[in-house]
Order: sequence, then C-alpha cells, then structure tokens
Amino acid sequence: MRLVSIGSVCALLVTANLLAQAPLKRSQQQQSVRNQQGATYRLQPKQGVPYAFDNTVHITQTLHVMDIEQPIHSRVTMRQEVVPTSVSDSIVQLVLRQRGVQLELSGLAQMGASDSTMSLPELEALETHIECTRLGKVVRQSIVASDSGVAAASSIRRQAIEQLTGGGVRVQFLVEFPDEPLRPGMEWTRTSSDTIEVGIASQRIVTNMELRYTYGGLLDTLGRRCFVVQVESVRYLLSGTSEQMGMTMGISGDGVLRARYLIEQATGLPLLIETVAQIDQRMTLYDQGNTVVPMNIDVQGRMVRRL
Repeated sequence: MRLVSIGSVCALLVTANLLAQAPLKRSQQQQSVRNQQGATYRLQPKQGVPYAFDNTVHITQTLHVMDIEQPIHSRVTMRQEVVPTSVSDSIVQLVLRQRGVQLELSGLAQMGASDSTMSLPELEALETHIECTRLGKVVRQSIVASDSGVAAASSIRRQAIEQLTGGGVRVQFLVEFPDEPLRPGMEWTRTSSDTIEVGIASQRIVTNMELRYTYGGLLDTLGRRCFVVQVESVRYLLSGTSEQMGMTMGISGDGVLRARYLIEQATGLPLLIETVAQIDQRMTLYDQGNTVVPMNIDVQGRMVRRL
C-alpha cells in the first residue's frame, strides 16, 4: 500500500480485479469432495452475460515512522461485474468493473485525523480488461479509463485508487490450469510478471509471483459443481514508483499469499475466492534524502458470486 507523506495517513486497498474471499457457510455446502478422476477445466462463460460479485476486504497497515508503530485499519466493500465480451474457440476476453466502492478507515487518531468512511466513484470509470485462454492463462491485462473526462484524485482518495488498481496485494481472478485430467492432490506452479500503469493515480507497479496450486477435487455447493483449488506463493515481489503530494517515491516489497478458490465447472468462473496475505513494503522518499519508510500489510478478504 502507500504513504501520503511522513506522519500522515496512507490509504490502502487491494486490486479490484482480484480480491479475496471467505468460505461459504457449511450449511450451504455438501461437504464430501468428490474424488472422480478425469475432470478437466475449460473457461466457457456465456458471452455478453454479466456475472456479479460481492467483495469485502479487511486490511491492517502498520506504518513504522521514527520508532513509532501506527496501525491503520480499513474495510473495503464493492460490487464487481465481470462481462465476457468475446468467447472464441481459444481466447476469452473479460471486462471487470466495480460499483459502489466504500472505504472505512479507523485508527487515525494518533495522526490527528478522525475515523472516516468515503465512497470512491472515481473507480467506476476504471475497467480491467483481461484476455485469456480457455485454460485460464492471462495473455494480456490492462486497466483503462472508460470516461476520459475523469480527473486525477488527490490525497487519501488518490491512495485508495492506487491500491485498487495496482499496489498492495495482487490476487488473480482466474486460475491457470494444466491441460490434462485433474486428480485430487495434483500440484502445479505458475509464474507471472504483471506491470500496471494508471495515469489517474500516477503510478507504475510491477508484481512478480510464482504460485503453487493444489487441486482438491470436485465439490457440490448450492447445486453447482466446483473445482476446489488451494494456492500458496513461492515468490511474491512488488516494485515500482508513485507520485504523491508532489513527491516521487519508490515502492518495493515482498510477502506471502494463500488463497482458496471454488471454481464453477460449468463456466470456469470463480464462485468464491478467499485470500490471506502478509506483505513487508518499503517506500523510498527520493525527495527526502532517500528516506525509507517500512510498512507491514495484513489482508483478509472475500469475493463471492451472486447467484
């Protein structure tokens, strides 16, 4: 996440196109995971049909300034809409949009600020465009402004926009599956290098990840059959730059990520993503003698599809 300036609040969030989820209630699940052999994954949503999700993300940032720890707590809620704009034999194109983004901040008293709740309508003008294969491999991804008249935000609002568009924790919306029959206990790894540049937030963030996936079998929940996939990071690195309050700063960090996906077999889209992440992040303030400000970030979130 990010810093407004030394001694002031830094607002946070997590990338929209990928936020995390808590499991569905046990009463909603048939608990026996079916260990059938030979299940295969294919991304096959219906073109033009919107798929709606509810996202909730809880974040604790602990900023270390002059030997003082300053924890900041936030809760982010939003609705997300995923629309398959093109579905061909080999490539699927998705557009992700967010609506009704709310940010609740607490723990600001020691910085001379009050707890607050704000809406972020600026984010409704941003879309995430994803081009991927039928196996869920992302070929191309970008964040674009659907409204060219949207002006850059400032101060804490700008920080929030940065977190939703590139900073902090990156959680992939899709799992890239192997092109072979799945067996419970099967493991595979994938690496990715993702660069996000957003003019509205004046930032450029590069995320390098190596993730290990474990297939847990098939699960019936709410009348739908789902692939169960556990994810853990082998490598998780952040780097980039940002301009805030007239200052240019460098961003670097490393951390760990764990996630659980329930992925609908019929469409290949998630029904649920649950994620826990911890990141050690460092901000280098170039305009203040290359001062390094460390921050610890803890994230828990849930993304659940509306049925």
